[in-house]
Amino acid sequence: MSDKFAVIGNPIEHSLSPEIHAIFAEQTKQDIQYDRLWAPTDGFVETVEKFFADGGRGLNVTAPFKQDAFAWVEEADPLADKAKAVNTIAIKDGIPYGYNTDGIGLVEDLRCLEWKLAEQKVLVLGAGGAVKGIVQSLLNAECELTVANRTFAKAQQLQQDFPHIQIARLGDLQTGWDIVVNAITAWSDNFALPVAKDVVARAKCYDLTYSR
Repeated sequence: MSDKFAVIGNPIEHSLSPEIHAIFAEQTKQDIQYDRLWAPTDGFVETVEKFFADGGRGLNVTAPFKQDAFAWVEEADPLADKAKAVNTIAIKDGIPYGYNTDGIGLVEDLRCLEWKLAEQKVLVLGAGGAVKGIVQSLLNAECELTVANRTFAKAQQLQQDFPHIQIARLGDLQTGWDIVVNAITAWSDNFALPVAKDVVARAKCYDLTYSR
């Protein structure tokens, strides 16, 4: 019988995780079933517990449930604990264990693109659960990190957890960034970033989100 995995989120139809993990499984010769798992915004715990009760082996977690996942797991790795957000759940010795690989994956991808991070001025747009997962890894890469969000109070809350970042309002941003990372979720084809064009004009730009 195939090992059962899934990605949980709301919405979830856009996720390419099943296709991506099918390729991984083929390359590593693993027999898995990997599905999309939708949950109501107030039904994360019930949906996850049923998944594992039905024989699930592990879950990836996407918006808006990363902080719900952190609250649900019994143990978490250091990056997940720092971010208070979990993007991967596995059962270890009967205990749900949470990981956050968002930041590690982002930094590794930027390095594969040969984008220098150390001492670079990096701007992250957004301050949600995905951003909480990448901030520490970016700081570990020794960049000069600024986080900008439409709701400034949310950026201030993030700075309390990560005092080494700078924060700004989206409308106050100026040009001069080396790298801009967008973490503002978009679900429509006509989405436009809520910042002036000259903010990103001279920067290398990376988008954490994707759609079909």
